[in-house]
Amino acid sequence: MQLERMLRHPVQISAELWRHAWVQIAVVTAVSVATGFVLSRDVPLWVLLGGVGGVIFLAISFFKPEYIAAALLVIHWGNIHDVLIKYHGIPSLVKPMVAILTVVLLARRFLTERPRGLVSDPVIWWILAYLVAGAIGLWFARSTDAVMKQLIDTAKDCIIAVLIFNLLATRIAFERAIWGLLIIGATLSALTVYQEITRTYDNNYWGFAQSAVRQISTTMDDRARAFGTVNDPNYFGQLLLVLVPLAVWAILNGRTWRGKTFGVAALLLLLSAIGLTFSRGAYLGTVIVLVVYAMYLRLDARYLLVLPLVGALLYVAPPEFRARFGTLEEIVPGMTNTGVYNDGSIQGRLVKAEIALTMLADNLIFGVGRGNYRFHYRDYIQEIEGAGSNTERDAHNLYLEVAAEQGVVGFAVFVGLILTVWGRLRVAERLFAATGERRMADLSVAVKVGFLGYLATSLFLHGAYGYMFWLQVGMAVALVVIAQREAAERSTLPIQVAQR
Repeated sequence: MQLERMLRHPVQISAELWRHAWVQIAVVTAVSVATGFVLSRDVPLWVLLGGVGGVIFLAISFFKPEYIAAALLVIHWGNIHDVLIKYHGIPSLVKPMVAILTVVLLARRFLTERPRGLVSDPVIWWILAYLVAGAIGLWFARSTDAVMKQLIDTAKDCIIAVLIFNLLATRIAFERAIWGLLIIGATLSALTVYQEITRTYDNNYWGFAQSAVRQISTTMDDRARAFGTVNDPNYFGQLLLVLVPLAVWAILNGRTWRGKTFGVAALLLLLSAIGLTFSRGAYLGTVIVLVVYAMYLRLDARYLLVLPLVGALLYVAPPEFRARFGTLEEIVPGMTNTGVYNDGSIQGRLVKAEIALTMLADNLIFGVGRGNYRFHYRDYIQEIEGAGSNTERDAHNLYLEVAAEQGVVGFAVFVGLILTVWGRLRVAERLFAATGERRMADLSVAVKVGFLGYLATSLFLHGAYGYMFWLQVGMAVALVVIAQREAAERSTLPIQVAQR
């Protein structure tokens, strides 16, 4: 009973405890002893700060787990934890956050007198089916270690998705997370834009604005392309473009002028950074996202205010951007008249796609096993280019990768998962619209359009950063849970009033 009371009223209980003198004395004594112990043994300052931060983290996790869940979503989406590990030697932030939140979630479910039920949604069954379909490869794959690694990574991502839609299942918590995503996206984009303006490509800005020289087009010299916090400009562009409709939502639905102004700034920064990735897939995805969202808004006059800003960005864009954008005709079907692709990267991706389809035909039912495309690629490329080719490559197409590695069974489950997530977002949109919650209905559409942008760019990218997909799955389920709960509360409200 006491544990339940603390979980239900953490702030009130904390205030009551702090009024006792013995609690204040105990806290001051503990802090003093810990500080003295650290200072007397010349322990690095970051250890002390980390210890204090750990205590604060545990307290927030216990009393306000939705804050930690929002931080988990933001940190994971921005790949911040990977940068801290790689460039600063700081241990993973995601692992302890997931562990503590899992404990809190289970405690709420099993250790209280009035347990809070875990979210049940059709998406969960598709997630389990996808894990099972991937596990089949353990019986026949050339590299079972690769299958196991993929399964473990996916299981971790699925756990995070479950935490998100269980702990961010209130309107306030979810909106807080959305603003957090926009802040991290705008910050990373601002660093990228500053790096471009100052031409300081050799400075990665603590690992948050990575870049490297890559190809632009066959008619223009190579130049630096923005990587952000990931190791590829294409994935960085994908990471940012999902946030573009959220920025438009903030412009149109911000509660204050500060929120709307921040939405405008975030949108301009996101579009600028996407441009500096010189990723054709991200360019195409951004166009799709903006057009589809404009169609949803039915060309609302407020939306047209963004067009002059986009035009200004195009005017000041470097010439390499226009050259790179011009090569889109080579990746969009039907735009080339000759059928000849001069771009080497496009030629290479076509070969990888052809191999993926051949691999699927040879292993139709269950594929070659998760993570095993690259190992079989060597065999197929040698048949095409000769025995001298001994390289490992990825499919560069998420859907062909899933089909080749998991066969028609795994591909069918994956498509079913995508369609179910899409359907749940439509349910959320309709429920919010039916109750007159236009702001939340617009947010549901923004998340859905961002998901569409991710799916579109996945035509040109494999699942190297698959966590982005699963985070969006968690957000989609969280939205529908919020919509269903609010609709249920509204339907019971007249009954409760009548009973009074």
